[in-house]
Amino acid sequence: MTMNRRQLILAAAAPAAGSAATSKAAEFASYRNEFPRATQQVYLDAAANMPLPKFVAEGMRRYMDFHMYGPGEGRGEYASKATREVKPLFAKLINAKPSEIGFVVCTKAGEAAVVNGLRIQESGGNLVSNDLHYAGSIHDYIGRRKAGMDVRIVKHRDWRIDMRDMEKVVDKKTKLISITLVSNVNGWVEDAKAITALAHAHGAYVYADIIQAAGSVPVDVKGLGLDFAACSNYKWLHGARGAGFLYVREELQGKVVKDLSHPGYVHFNYAPWVPERDTAADEFPYIAQKDAGRYEPGNVSYVAYAGQYEALKRLLAVGVDNVYAYTKPMCDRLKKELPGLGYKLITPLDAPSSIVVVQAKDLKSTEQKLRKANVQVTTTGANRVRVSPALYNNMDDINRLLSALA
Repeated sequence: MTMNRRQLILAAAAPAAGSAATSKAAEFASYRNEFPRATQQVYLDAAANMPLPKFVAEGMRRYMDFHMYGPGEGRGEYASKATREVKPLFAKLINAKPSEIGFVVCTKAGEAAVVNGLRIQESGGNLVSNDLHYAGSIHDYIGRRKAGMDVRIVKHRDWRIDMRDMEKVVDKKTKLISITLVSNVNGWVEDAKAITALAHAHGAYVYADIIQAAGSVPVDVKGLGLDFAACSNYKWLHGARGAGFLYVREELQGKVVKDLSHPGYVHFNYAPWVPERDTAADEFPYIAQKDAGRYEPGNVSYVAYAGQYEALKRLLAVGVDNVYAYTKPMCDRLKKELPGLGYKLITPLDAPSSIVVVQAKDLKSTEQKLRKANVQVTTTGANRVRVSPALYNNMDDINRLLSALA
């Protein structure tokens, strides 16, 4: 499949990866010290969980200090600013409007808000996905199928999704195509522009799980035509578990994606709650949320979002395009050398992601070698080994991994 920066993940830095990596080398070297775990072991597992950096822990501590000691000495101002500005910062990261961003506890919670709000089963519609989507989401969809929803799962061909297979199962009753933009399975990157074009031509919408994309590669939800997206914060966004973001295109809020909960507070309009009733208003006035906050569950982990505020400031300052440009040579080297060590590459050579996955002939032996060398990656299934370099890694880490597996 031919890919370019406008079709998939809009990575402006991709053509200048070498120069960007060179100019940012010193900055990334200093970043490494912000991740203590990455200095204590070869940590090549950001796709599973990024080690908590010092600056995120500090943001969380400052928020907790507000609750421990009160609002004095700037603590209240910091807590208010962090929780107020974190949505606009994330919106900037993915080229969305702040009003299109809501808080969710995890990626799947955001996905469920979309799927449930679309009322797919009640309308007699169908949902289309594929087997390189997140396995937890597929499991949910199979459960929905058992409950009566028309769910169609396209199978990969040699670890790629063929658009022709997607086209065969999308029809006029399709309500949603649900994908993972960068697959956690093997680093495959969906042709999102082609998928959104396919969906919109049939009157359907597209949801993308962007947990393996946001923070690791540039993402432009507008340029890709995405209608909905969600991610947790604990992977490439440097954050903590229990917090994430949901993107819902502004014109779809409350109309296409119905409200399933109704956050807010009622102000009773009758005695003795008020001295005099406003006769122009109901006894129980209801004011609906006007933005993506309408999909929020209520109280969320504001401690985690205070840490995320610090992470997003750092990410936007360094530039996600530069992050990708920095990690790309590491991934390219892994793709080149791991097959020579007897590992079968299942990540497409042209996949513009920071994930490299191979199949091992003897997974237990591979795991033993990695433990002995103090190298952290993800091993899963019967034979898969997933390596995911991040901005705190360097070529010495790659050398140690390759040496361990030689």
